[in-house]
This record gives sequence, structure tokens and C-alpha cells, in this order.
Amino acid sequence: MCRRVGCGTKICAMSDAKTPTASDPVIDAYKSGIDVTLIRENLRRTPEERLRALQQLQAFAEELRKGGREMRRNRR
Repeated sequence: MCRRVGCGTKICAMSDAKTPTASDPVIDAYKSGIDVTLIRENLRRTPEERLRALQQLQAFAEELRKGGREMRRNRR
């Protein structure tokens, strides 16, 4: 069984990857700031659902940029 998060297959190309046995302090420092619940939640989605969420996020970001430009234009 593959140990990769969300994979669930019995044979996986990623399962052959060597995982470091010694703890790396840099990796440990980054791990403390990672919310794995968000990663797991995203991996439960289909690729289409993930793409739709990305498109919505991009549309929201564009809306914010547009609002910022408009606000700066009105201050002049």
C-alpha cells in the first residue's frame, strides 16, 4: 500500500521513493507550519472540483486587484 497522502493504491511510483530516516531540522521547521487538513480536503476533491476552486480563487483575486486600482484612481 502506498503511504502517500490520498493515494490509496497498492502499487505506486511514489512508494518506491526513499524517505529520509534522519530528521532534518529544516524540514521539521516547515512541517510545523503546514495544515495537512487543508491538503487532505483538497485531495478528496476531483480534479474538476479543484480546477473550479482555482478558477474561483483567480476570479476573486482579479476582483480585488480591480478594486485596488479603482480605489487608487479615485484618490487622485
